[in-house]
Amino acid sequence: MSLGAPPAAERARELDFEHRKRERSAWPFVLSMRFLTTALGRLGAGTTPVHAAAVPRPPAGSVSITFVGHATTMITTPGTRVLTDPLFENSFYGLRRAKAAGIDPDDLDDVGLVLITHAHRDHLSPASLRKISREAVLVVPPHCTRLVRALGFADVIELDPGRSHSFADLEVTAVPVRHSGTGGFGDYVRRGACGYVVRLPGISAYVAGDTGYFSGFSEIGRRFHPDVALLPIAGYEPAALREEHLSPLDAVYAFEDLGARVLIPTSYGSFPLSYERLDAPLAWLRRLARERDLSRPDAERRIAVLDHGESVHFRLRA
Repeated sequence: MSLGAPPAAERARELDFEHRKRERSAWPFVLSMRFLTTALGRLGAGTTPVHAAAVPRPPAGSVSITFVGHATTMITTPGTRVLTDPLFENSFYGLRRAKAAGIDPDDLDDVGLVLITHAHRDHLSPASLRKISREAVLVVPPHCTRLVRALGFADVIELDPGRSHSFADLEVTAVPVRHSGTGGFGDYVRRGACGYVVRLPGISAYVAGDTGYFSGFSEIGRRFHPDVALLPIAGYEPAALREEHLSPLDAVYAFEDLGARVLIPTSYGSFPLSYERLDAPLAWLRRLARERDLSRPDAERRIAVLDHGESVHFRLRA
């Protein structure tokens, strides 16, 4: 008999227990009706416009991170501008977007590197990629090149987890995630899925894309020591969705495993893609931040919640 489960397995059991306590009163019928009500409400509602100020290239020794919306973020360094999983459309399979993507058109024209985490339609959007300069370099997971080759980008780099690519003043390394990579309806090819660690001298950021909670967070933390963790917090109801998505509580556990200093939540507030209310993930995360003393701007480790189009700026370590 085993003398003790690995820490990651113990933490996963803790998370399952805490989520079961929350879900005891949430019948599947209630959850499904909540989703239908939210989705139908979005059909008749418009998309709130977002005025996003331009984010200039920062001076040497600093970096800016912008939450554009859904899984789309922008990392602006002195040498380049990086977009992750660009999704700018206001409709997704008929679902109206609640808030528009928050990015200035001039910033969009300045993008030099695009990171795609997997082939699901809300992370690999051909219509959105067509709005980006073809001079940009596109980084995709294994077996995804065919899906983007016809878009005409200057270069398409396919990265297996563990491989790296250097560009301008940064290095990108693909890392494992717990998520399927198929393209969706009609695409049954087994495609890759990955997260990325973006490293500059003095700072590094971990971009998860979509993932369930798994032991890989601890390994990524040990190997890369990310300063900033961009973690999704929505898509966790019903419970089966947690196999491939993080709840706010899962994200806080992942943040601890990674050993990062700042957690920036993503993938919330744009589309109702699962059964929880659209505003529920952020409300839960804010409560967790207060309970764990992670909400103070001057805290050594903190959660930085950004609205669509809002940026946070970091000074690089000496």
